[in-house]
Amino acid sequence: MRKLGQLLSAMIYQNIAVIIAVGIIQAVFGIYGWWYNDRLILLVRPIYETLLPILLGYTGGRLLGGQRGAVVASIVTFGLSLASSVPNILGAMLIGLATGWLMNRLDQAVKERIPIGYELLATNAAAAGVAVVLTAVCFLFVGQALSAGVHRVNELMETVIHSGWLPMAALIIEPGKVLFFNNVMNYGILAPLGIQQVKEIGKSIFFLLETNPGPGLGMLAAYWLKAKAENRKGAKLASFIHLFGGIHEVYFPYVLMNPVLLPAVVAGGTAGIAAFQFFDVGLVSLPSPGSIFLILGLTPKEEMPFVLAGVVISALVSFMASSLLLSRFSATSPKKSNRRRLGEIIALQNMDQFHEKPKKTSVAIQTAPEDGPNPLRPEEAVASVRKIIFACEAGMGSSAMGAAMLKKQLRKSGLGIEVDNSSIDEIPPETDLIICHQKLTKRIRREFPDKMVYPLQSFTDIENYEKLVRLLEKGMLRKNGSNSR
Repeated sequence: MRKLGQLLSAMIYQNIAVIIAVGIIQAVFGIYGWWYNDRLILLVRPIYETLLPILLGYTGGRLLGGQRGAVVASIVTFGLSLASSVPNILGAMLIGLATGWLMNRLDQAVKERIPIGYELLATNAAAAGVAVVLTAVCFLFVGQALSAGVHRVNELMETVIHSGWLPMAALIIEPGKVLFFNNVMNYGILAPLGIQQVKEIGKSIFFLLETNPGPGLGMLAAYWLKAKAENRKGAKLASFIHLFGGIHEVYFPYVLMNPVLLPAVVAGGTAGIAAFQFFDVGLVSLPSPGSIFLILGLTPKEEMPFVLAGVVISALVSFMASSLLLSRFSATSPKKSNRRRLGEIIALQNMDQFHEKPKKTSVAIQTAPEDGPNPLRPEEAVASVRKIIFACEAGMGSSAMGAAMLKKQLRKSGLGIEVDNSSIDEIPPETDLIICHQKLTKRIRREFPDKMVYPLQSFTDIENYEKLVRLLEKGMLRKNGSNSR
Protein backbone atom coordinates (compact mmCIF):
# COMPACT_ATOMS: atom_id res chain seq x y z
CA MET A 1 0.00 0.00 0.00
CA ARG A 2 2.86 2.36 0.74
CA LYS A 3 4.29 1.80 -2.73
CA LEU A 4 0.89 2.53 -4.28
CA GLY A 5 0.64 5.71 -2.22
CA GLN A 6 4.10 6.80 -3.37
CA LEU A 7 3.16 6.19 -7.00
CA LEU A 8 -0.09 8.14 -6.66
CA SER A 9 1.71 11.02 -4.97
CA ALA A 10 4.39 11.03 -7.68
CA MET A 11 1.69 11.32 -10.34
CA ILE A 12 0.16 14.36 -8.62
CA TYR A 13 3.31 16.32 -7.81
CA GLN A 14 4.81 15.76 -11.25
CA ASN A 15 1.73 17.51 -12.67
CA ILE A 16 1.32 20.02 -9.85
CA ALA A 17 1.98 23.01 -12.13
CA VAL A 18 -1.19 22.25 -14.12
CA ILE A 19 -3.24 21.76 -10.94
CA ILE A 20 -2.05 25.06 -9.47
CA ALA A 21 -2.51 26.87 -12.80
CA VAL A 22 -6.15 25.86 -13.10
CA GLY A 23 -6.57 26.76 -9.43
CA ILE A 24 -5.26 30.25 -10.10
CA ILE A 25 -7.70 30.61 -12.99
CA GLN A 26 -10.53 29.70 -10.63
CA ALA A 27 -9.20 31.90 -7.80
CA VAL A 28 -8.93 34.96 -10.05
CA PHE A 29 -11.66 34.52 -12.66
CA GLY A 30 -14.05 31.92 -11.14
CA ILE A 31 -17.28 32.31 -9.23
CA TYR A 32 -15.31 32.88 -6.01
CA GLY A 33 -12.65 34.96 -7.79
CA TRP A 34 -11.59 38.59 -7.80
CA TRP A 35 -12.61 39.34 -11.39
CA TYR A 36 -15.22 36.96 -12.71
CA ASN A 37 -14.76 36.20 -16.43
CA ASP A 38 -17.28 33.88 -18.06
CA ARG A 39 -14.93 33.16 -21.00
CA LEU A 40 -11.73 32.33 -19.14
CA ILE A 41 -13.58 30.11 -16.68
CA LEU A 42 -14.52 27.91 -19.67
CA LEU A 43 -10.93 26.62 -19.57
CA VAL A 44 -11.50 24.86 -16.25
CA ARG A 45 -13.91 22.14 -17.35
CA PRO A 46 -11.82 20.68 -20.24
CA ILE A 47 -8.65 20.86 -18.13
CA TYR A 48 -10.23 18.88 -15.30
CA GLU A 49 -12.18 16.48 -17.50
CA THR A 50 -9.67 15.82 -20.30
CA LEU A 51 -6.20 17.35 -19.99
CA LEU A 52 -5.47 16.54 -16.35
CA PRO A 53 -6.69 12.91 -16.50
CA ILE A 54 -4.58 12.30 -19.62
CA LEU A 55 -1.51 13.85 -17.98
CA LEU A 56 -2.01 11.74 -14.87
CA GLY A 57 -2.52 8.60 -16.94
CA TYR A 58 0.60 9.40 -18.99
CA THR A 59 2.66 9.89 -15.82
CA GLY A 60 1.42 6.66 -14.27
CA GLY A 61 2.14 4.73 -17.45
CA ARG A 62 5.67 6.16 -17.59
CA LEU A 63 6.41 5.36 -13.95
CA LEU A 64 5.73 1.65 -14.44
CA GLY A 65 6.03 1.11 -18.21
CA GLY A 66 8.47 3.69 -19.53
CA GLN A 67 7.72 5.83 -22.58
CA ARG A 68 5.75 3.05 -24.32
CA GLY A 69 3.60 2.57 -21.26
CA ALA A 70 3.04 6.33 -21.03
CA VAL A 71 1.83 6.64 -24.62
CA VAL A 72 -0.53 3.67 -24.36
CA ALA A 73 -1.85 4.92 -21.00
CA SER A 74 -2.58 8.32 -22.58
CA ILE A 75 -4.94 6.98 -25.24
CA VAL A 76 -6.59 4.61 -22.77
CA THR A 77 -7.18 7.50 -20.36
CA PHE A 78 -8.55 9.61 -23.21
CA GLY A 79 -11.14 6.91 -23.91
CA LEU A 80 -12.00 6.90 -20.21
CA SER A 81 -12.40 10.68 -20.04
CA LEU A 82 -14.66 10.78 -23.13
CA ALA A 83 -17.02 8.25 -21.57
CA SER A 84 -17.07 9.84 -18.11
CA SER A 85 -19.68 12.36 -17.11
CA VAL A 86 -17.46 13.61 -14.25
CA PRO A 87 -13.71 14.25 -13.90
CA ASN A 88 -12.25 10.79 -13.31
CA ILE A 89 -9.06 11.87 -11.58
CA LEU A 90 -8.52 8.84 -9.37
CA GLY A 91 -9.73 6.48 -12.12
CA ALA A 92 -7.21 7.96 -14.56
CA MET A 93 -4.42 7.52 -12.02
CA LEU A 94 -5.25 3.87 -11.39
CA ILE A 95 -5.72 3.07 -15.09
CA GLY A 96 -2.44 4.79 -15.93
CA LEU A 97 -0.57 2.67 -13.41
CA ALA A 98 -2.34 -0.52 -14.53
CA THR A 99 -1.59 0.18 -18.19
CA GLY A 100 2.07 0.94 -17.46
CA TRP A 101 2.45 -2.27 -15.45
CA LEU A 102 0.77 -4.30 -18.20
CA MET A 103 3.00 -2.80 -20.91
CA ASN A 104 6.10 -3.51 -18.84
CA ARG A 105 5.13 -7.16 -18.44
CA LEU A 106 4.14 -7.46 -22.09
CA ASP A 107 7.41 -5.98 -23.35
CA GLN A 108 9.37 -8.42 -21.22
CA ALA A 109 7.33 -11.37 -22.47
CA VAL A 110 7.50 -10.35 -26.14
CA LYS A 111 11.23 -9.66 -26.18
CA GLU A 112 11.99 -13.14 -24.88
CA ARG A 113 9.99 -14.91 -27.61
CA ILE A 114 10.32 -12.99 -30.88
CA PRO A 115 12.92 -13.81 -33.57
CA ILE A 116 15.90 -11.52 -34.04
CA GLY A 117 15.10 -8.63 -36.35
CA TYR A 118 11.38 -8.57 -35.59
CA GLU A 119 11.63 -6.83 -32.19
CA LEU A 120 10.43 -3.40 -33.33
CA LEU A 121 7.53 -4.79 -35.35
CA ALA A 122 6.38 -7.06 -32.54
CA THR A 123 6.62 -4.50 -29.75
CA ASN A 124 4.85 -1.76 -31.73
CA ALA A 125 2.09 -4.15 -32.84
CA ALA A 126 1.64 -5.41 -29.27
CA ALA A 127 1.47 -1.86 -27.90
CA ALA A 128 -1.10 -0.82 -30.52
CA GLY A 129 -3.19 -3.92 -29.84
CA VAL A 130 -3.22 -3.29 -26.09
CA ALA A 131 -4.12 0.37 -26.71
CA VAL A 132 -7.09 -0.55 -28.92
CA VAL A 133 -8.47 -3.16 -26.52
CA LEU A 134 -8.07 -1.12 -23.33
CA THR A 135 -9.35 2.10 -24.90
CA ALA A 136 -12.48 0.33 -26.20
CA VAL A 137 -13.13 -1.28 -22.83
CA CYS A 138 -12.71 2.02 -20.96
CA PHE A 139 -14.85 3.93 -23.46
CA LEU A 140 -17.69 1.40 -23.55
CA PHE A 141 -17.79 0.10 -19.98
CA VAL A 142 -15.32 1.51 -17.45
CA GLY A 143 -16.02 5.22 -17.96
CA GLN A 144 -19.66 5.18 -16.94
CA ALA A 145 -19.06 2.66 -14.16
CA LEU A 146 -16.39 4.86 -12.65
CA SER A 147 -18.62 7.92 -13.06
CA ALA A 148 -21.29 6.24 -10.94
CA GLY A 149 -18.64 5.43 -8.36
CA VAL A 150 -17.40 9.03 -8.35
CA HIS A 151 -20.92 10.33 -7.74
CA ARG A 152 -21.17 7.99 -4.76
CA VAL A 153 -17.79 9.11 -3.44
CA ASN A 154 -18.84 12.75 -3.73
CA GLU A 155 -21.93 12.04 -1.66
CA LEU A 156 -19.82 10.33 0.99
CA MET A 157 -17.36 13.25 1.01
CA GLU A 158 -20.15 15.71 1.60
CA THR A 159 -21.40 13.59 4.48
CA VAL A 160 -17.93 13.42 6.06
CA ILE A 161 -17.23 17.12 5.56
CA HIS A 162 -20.37 18.13 7.43
CA SER A 163 -20.00 15.51 10.16
CA GLY A 164 -18.21 15.77 13.49
CA TRP A 165 -15.68 13.15 12.45
CA LEU A 166 -13.63 15.22 10.02
CA PRO A 167 -11.44 16.91 12.71
CA MET A 168 -10.47 13.43 13.90
CA ALA A 169 -8.50 13.08 10.66
CA ALA A 170 -5.73 14.96 12.48
CA LEU A 171 -5.16 11.81 14.57
CA ILE A 172 -3.86 10.18 11.39
CA ILE A 173 -2.52 13.16 9.44
CA GLU A 174 -0.23 14.75 12.05
CA PRO A 175 1.57 11.54 13.19
CA GLY A 176 1.80 10.51 9.54
CA LYS A 177 3.44 13.81 8.64
CA VAL A 178 6.03 13.48 11.39
CA LEU A 179 6.88 9.99 10.11
CA PHE A 180 7.38 11.47 6.63
CA PHE A 181 4.18 10.10 5.10
CA ASN A 182 3.11 13.69 4.39
CA ASN A 183 3.53 13.50 0.62
CA VAL A 184 1.77 10.16 0.34
CA MET A 185 -1.22 11.48 2.30
CA ASN A 186 -1.35 14.88 0.61
CA TYR A 187 -0.64 14.01 -3.02
CA GLY A 188 -1.78 10.39 -3.03
CA ILE A 189 -5.05 10.62 -1.07
CA LEU A 190 -6.26 14.13 -0.25
CA ALA A 191 -5.34 15.81 -3.55
CA PRO A 192 -7.44 13.49 -5.80
CA LEU A 193 -10.40 13.91 -3.44
CA GLY A 194 -9.94 17.67 -3.41
CA ILE A 195 -9.64 17.94 -7.20
CA GLN A 196 -12.82 15.91 -7.56
CA GLN A 197 -14.67 18.16 -5.12
CA VAL A 198 -13.39 21.39 -6.69
CA LYS A 199 -14.97 20.39 -9.98
CA GLU A 200 -18.31 19.93 -8.17
CA ILE A 201 -18.45 22.98 -5.87
CA GLY A 202 -15.43 25.13 -6.80
CA LYS A 203 -13.40 24.62 -3.59
CA SER A 204 -12.34 21.87 -1.22
CA ILE A 205 -11.45 21.59 2.46
CA PHE A 206 -9.30 18.56 1.65
CA PHE A 207 -6.60 20.92 0.39
CA LEU A 208 -6.31 22.38 3.91
CA LEU A 209 -6.09 19.21 5.99
CA GLU A 210 -2.39 18.37 5.52
CA THR A 211 -1.06 21.68 4.23
CA ASN A 212 -2.16 23.76 7.25
CA PRO A 213 1.08 25.26 8.69
CA GLY A 214 -0.53 26.13 12.03
CA PRO A 215 0.28 22.99 14.09
CA GLY A 216 3.96 23.02 13.15
CA LEU A 217 4.27 26.77 13.59
CA GLY A 218 2.81 26.68 17.10
CA MET A 219 5.12 23.85 18.13
CA LEU A 220 8.22 25.61 16.74
CA ALA A 221 7.27 28.87 18.47
CA ALA A 222 6.94 27.05 21.81
CA TYR A 223 10.25 25.28 21.24
CA TRP A 224 11.92 28.60 20.45
CA LEU A 225 10.51 30.11 23.65
CA LYS A 226 11.47 27.18 25.89
CA ALA A 227 14.77 26.11 24.33
CA LYS A 228 18.18 27.23 25.48
CA ALA A 229 19.84 30.11 23.69
CA GLU A 230 22.06 27.89 21.51
CA ASN A 231 19.03 25.96 20.19
CA ARG A 232 16.82 28.95 19.41
CA LYS A 233 18.46 29.91 16.14
CA GLY A 234 17.53 26.63 14.46
CA ALA A 235 13.93 26.80 15.66
CA LYS A 236 13.59 30.39 14.47
CA LEU A 237 14.98 29.53 11.04
CA ALA A 238 12.73 26.48 10.81
CA SER A 239 9.68 28.61 11.71
CA PHE A 240 10.23 31.00 8.80
CA ILE A 241 10.98 28.21 6.33
CA HIS A 242 7.93 26.28 7.52
CA LEU A 243 5.46 29.17 7.38
CA PHE A 244 6.66 31.18 4.39
CA GLY A 245 8.60 28.60 2.40
CA GLY A 246 5.99 25.89 2.92
CA ILE A 247 8.57 23.16 3.67
CA HIS A 248 6.89 21.44 6.60
CA GLU A 249 9.53 18.72 6.90
CA VAL A 250 11.74 21.12 8.87
CA TYR A 251 9.67 20.68 12.03
CA PHE A 252 9.44 16.88 11.92
CA PRO A 253 12.84 16.31 13.62
CA TYR A 254 11.79 18.49 16.56
CA VAL A 255 8.87 16.18 17.24
CA LEU A 256 10.98 13.06 16.66
CA MET A 257 13.52 14.31 19.20
CA ASN A 258 10.76 15.21 21.66
CA PRO A 259 7.89 12.75 21.09
CA VAL A 260 5.94 14.36 23.94
CA LEU A 261 5.17 17.15 21.43
CA LEU A 262 3.15 14.85 19.17
CA PRO A 263 -0.13 15.36 21.10
CA ALA A 264 0.40 19.11 20.75
CA VAL A 265 0.57 19.09 16.95
CA VAL A 266 -2.37 16.65 16.84
CA ALA A 267 -4.39 19.04 19.01
CA GLY A 268 -3.43 21.94 16.75
CA GLY A 269 -4.40 19.98 13.63
CA THR A 270 -7.73 18.99 15.14
CA ALA A 271 -8.52 22.58 16.12
CA GLY A 272 -7.57 23.83 12.66
CA ILE A 273 -9.77 21.33 10.83
CA ALA A 274 -12.66 22.08 13.20
CA ALA A 275 -12.25 25.81 12.47
CA PHE A 276 -12.14 25.28 8.70
CA GLN A 277 -15.21 23.08 8.98
CA PHE A 278 -17.05 25.63 11.13
CA PHE A 279 -16.29 28.48 8.73
CA ASP A 280 -17.13 26.26 5.72
CA VAL A 281 -13.97 27.23 3.83
CA GLY A 282 -11.76 25.53 1.27
CA LEU A 283 -9.11 26.16 -1.37
CA VAL A 284 -9.59 26.17 -5.13
CA SER A 285 -6.45 24.09 -5.73
CA LEU A 286 -3.69 22.19 -3.95
CA PRO A 287 -1.05 24.50 -2.41
CA SER A 288 2.34 22.98 -3.10
CA PRO A 289 4.39 23.78 -1.14
CA GLY A 290 2.16 24.56 1.83
CA SER A 291 3.29 28.18 2.17
CA ILE A 292 0.92 30.62 3.81
CA PHE A 293 1.32 32.83 0.74
CA LEU A 294 0.18 30.09 -1.63
CA ILE A 295 -2.60 28.99 0.73
CA LEU A 296 -4.04 32.50 0.87
CA GLY A 297 -3.49 32.95 -2.87
CA LEU A 298 -5.64 29.90 -3.59
CA THR A 299 -8.35 30.92 -1.13
CA PRO A 300 -11.61 32.47 -2.41
CA LYS A 301 -11.41 36.18 -1.59
CA GLU A 302 -14.41 36.21 0.77
CA GLU A 303 -12.92 33.34 2.78
CA MET A 304 -9.39 34.68 3.30
CA PRO A 305 -10.02 35.99 6.85
CA PHE A 306 -11.58 32.68 7.88
CA VAL A 307 -8.81 30.51 6.42
CA LEU A 308 -6.25 32.72 8.17
CA ALA A 309 -8.27 32.44 11.38
CA GLY A 310 -8.19 28.65 11.12
CA VAL A 311 -4.40 28.68 10.71
CA VAL A 312 -4.01 31.03 13.69
CA ILE A 313 -6.35 28.95 15.87
CA SER A 314 -4.44 25.75 15.11
CA ALA A 315 -1.12 27.52 15.81
CA LEU A 316 -2.34 28.89 19.14
CA VAL A 317 -3.65 25.50 20.30
CA SER A 318 -0.42 23.80 19.26
CA PHE A 319 1.65 26.55 20.94
CA MET A 320 -0.19 26.31 24.25
CA ALA A 321 -0.10 22.51 24.31
CA SER A 322 3.60 22.44 23.33
CA SER A 323 4.51 25.03 25.96
CA LEU A 324 2.76 23.03 28.63
CA LEU A 325 4.38 19.76 27.59
CA LEU A 326 7.86 21.27 27.27
CA SER A 327 7.57 22.93 30.69
CA ARG A 328 6.62 19.63 32.25
CA PHE A 329 9.01 17.27 30.51
CA SER A 330 12.03 19.32 29.44
CA ALA A 331 13.71 19.03 32.84
CA THR A 332 13.57 15.24 32.68
CA SER A 333 14.43 14.98 28.98
CA PRO A 334 18.08 15.94 28.55
CA LYS A 335 19.73 16.07 25.15
CA LYS A 336 21.31 12.64 25.58
CA SER A 337 17.92 11.11 26.37
CA ASN A 338 16.40 12.78 23.31
CA ARG A 339 19.10 11.33 21.07
CA ARG A 340 18.51 7.88 22.51
CA ARG A 341 14.76 8.20 22.01
CA LEU A 342 15.29 9.36 18.42
CA GLY A 343 17.42 6.29 17.75
CA GLU A 344 14.69 4.06 19.13
CA ILE A 345 12.06 5.73 16.94
CA ILE A 346 14.21 5.39 13.82
CA ALA A 347 14.84 1.75 14.66
CA LEU A 348 11.10 1.13 14.98
CA GLN A 349 10.45 2.95 11.70
CA ASN A 350 12.99 0.71 9.96
CA MET A 351 11.44 -2.54 11.17
CA ASP A 352 10.36 -4.67 8.24
CA GLN A 353 7.86 -6.58 10.39
CA PHE A 354 6.06 -5.37 13.49
CA HIS A 355 6.97 -8.49 15.45
CA GLU A 356 10.71 -8.09 14.91
CA LYS A 357 12.86 -6.57 17.59
CA PRO A 358 14.17 -3.08 16.85
CA LYS A 359 17.62 -3.15 15.33
CA LYS A 360 20.34 -0.62 15.84
CA THR A 361 20.65 1.69 12.89
CA SER A 362 24.03 1.83 11.24
CA VAL A 363 25.67 4.87 9.78
CA ALA A 364 25.85 4.72 6.01
CA ILE A 365 29.09 6.70 5.82
CA GLN A 366 32.01 6.52 8.16
CA THR A 367 34.82 9.00 8.31
CA ALA A 368 38.45 8.06 8.63
CA PRO A 369 40.54 9.93 11.17
CA GLU A 370 42.77 12.59 9.71
CA ASP A 371 45.81 10.39 10.25
CA GLY A 372 43.93 7.22 9.26
CA PRO A 373 44.66 4.92 6.34
CA ASN A 374 44.75 6.29 2.81
CA PRO A 375 43.03 9.65 3.18
CA LEU A 376 42.24 11.15 -0.22
CA ARG A 377 44.02 14.26 -1.38
CA PRO A 378 41.64 17.22 -1.97
CA GLU A 379 41.74 16.89 -5.77
CA GLU A 380 41.06 13.14 -5.49
CA ALA A 381 38.17 13.75 -3.09
CA VAL A 382 36.46 16.09 -5.51
CA ALA A 383 37.02 13.68 -8.39
CA SER A 384 35.53 10.78 -6.44
CA VAL A 385 32.34 12.72 -5.64
CA ARG A 386 31.18 14.46 -8.78
CA LYS A 387 27.40 14.44 -8.22
CA ILE A 388 25.44 14.78 -4.97
CA ILE A 389 21.71 14.18 -4.75
CA PHE A 390 19.45 15.28 -1.89
CA ALA A 391 16.69 12.70 -1.72
CA CYS A 392 13.29 12.75 -0.05
CA GLU A 393 9.97 11.00 -0.63
CA ALA A 394 8.65 13.50 -3.16
CA GLY A 395 11.82 15.14 -4.46
CA MET A 396 10.44 18.56 -3.53
CA GLY A 397 10.39 20.77 -0.47
CA SER A 398 13.00 19.65 2.04
CA SER A 399 15.37 18.12 -0.51
CA ALA A 400 15.28 21.26 -2.68
CA MET A 401 16.03 23.41 0.36
CA GLY A 402 18.88 21.12 1.48
CA ALA A 403 20.41 21.11 -2.00
CA ALA A 404 20.35 24.92 -2.10
CA MET A 405 22.03 25.15 1.32
CA LEU A 406 24.78 22.71 0.34
CA LYS A 407 25.41 24.51 -2.97
CA LYS A 408 26.04 27.69 -0.99
CA GLN A 409 28.57 25.94 1.25
CA LEU A 410 30.32 24.32 -1.72
CA ARG A 411 30.62 27.67 -3.49
CA LYS A 412 32.29 29.13 -0.40
CA SER A 413 34.83 26.31 -0.35
CA GLY A 414 35.46 26.40 -4.10
CA LEU A 415 34.43 22.77 -4.69
CA GLY A 416 32.89 22.31 -8.13
CA ILE A 417 30.56 19.42 -7.27
CA GLU A 418 27.15 19.15 -8.91
CA VAL A 419 24.26 19.16 -6.41
CA ASP A 420 20.63 18.39 -7.22
CA ASN A 421 17.53 16.99 -5.53
CA SER A 422 15.10 14.23 -6.47
CA SER A 423 12.64 11.71 -5.11
CA ILE A 424 14.04 8.38 -3.94
CA ASP A 425 12.53 6.62 -6.96
CA GLU A 426 14.26 8.97 -9.43
CA ILE A 427 17.83 9.15 -8.09
CA PRO A 428 20.10 9.29 -11.20
CA PRO A 429 22.40 6.28 -11.66
CA GLU A 430 25.46 8.54 -12.00
CA THR A 431 25.02 9.85 -8.45
CA ASP A 432 28.09 9.44 -6.22
CA LEU A 433 26.69 10.64 -2.88
CA ILE A 434 23.09 10.56 -1.63
CA ILE A 435 22.04 12.82 1.25
CA CYS A 436 18.79 12.04 3.05
CA HIS A 437 17.04 12.27 6.37
CA GLN A 438 18.07 9.67 8.93
CA LYS A 439 14.67 8.03 8.72
CA LEU A 440 15.20 7.16 5.04
CA THR A 441 18.73 5.77 5.42
CA LYS A 442 17.86 2.08 5.53
CA ARG A 443 15.58 2.24 2.50
CA ILE A 444 18.11 4.14 0.39
CA ARG A 445 20.96 1.82 1.38
CA ARG A 446 18.81 -1.16 0.42
CA GLU A 447 17.91 0.28 -2.99
CA PHE A 448 21.34 1.79 -3.72
CA PRO A 449 23.92 -0.47 -2.04
CA ASP A 450 26.77 0.81 -4.24
CA LYS A 451 26.24 4.49 -3.36
CA MET A 452 27.59 6.56 -0.49
CA VAL A 453 24.78 7.73 1.79
CA TYR A 454 25.07 10.66 4.20
CA PRO A 455 22.14 10.81 6.67
CA LEU A 456 21.05 14.08 8.29
CA GLN A 457 18.93 14.58 11.37
CA SER A 458 17.78 18.01 10.20
CA PHE A 459 18.03 19.73 6.82
CA THR A 460 18.22 23.18 8.47
CA ASP A 461 21.35 22.60 10.59
CA ILE A 462 24.17 24.56 8.92
CA GLU A 463 26.80 22.63 10.89
CA ASN A 464 25.82 19.44 9.04
CA TYR A 465 26.68 21.01 5.71
CA GLU A 466 29.91 22.57 6.97
CA LYS A 467 31.02 19.18 8.32
CA LEU A 468 30.18 17.46 5.02
CA VAL A 469 32.18 20.02 3.04
CA ARG A 470 35.19 19.49 5.32
CA LEU A 471 34.91 15.73 4.79
CA LEU A 472 34.73 16.22 1.03
CA GLU A 473 37.77 18.47 1.09
CA LYS A 474 39.83 15.96 3.05
CA GLY A 475 38.57 12.86 1.26
CA MET A 476 37.31 11.24 4.45
CA LEU A 477 34.06 9.77 3.19
CA ARG A 478 33.79 5.99 3.21
CA LYS A 479 31.20 3.76 1.56
CA ASN A 480 28.95 1.62 3.80
CA GLY A 481 31.23 1.56 6.80
CA SER A 482 34.47 0.76 4.98
CA ASN A 483 37.57 2.70 5.99
CA SER A 484 39.54 1.79 2.89
CA ARG A 485 39.31 3.29 -0.53
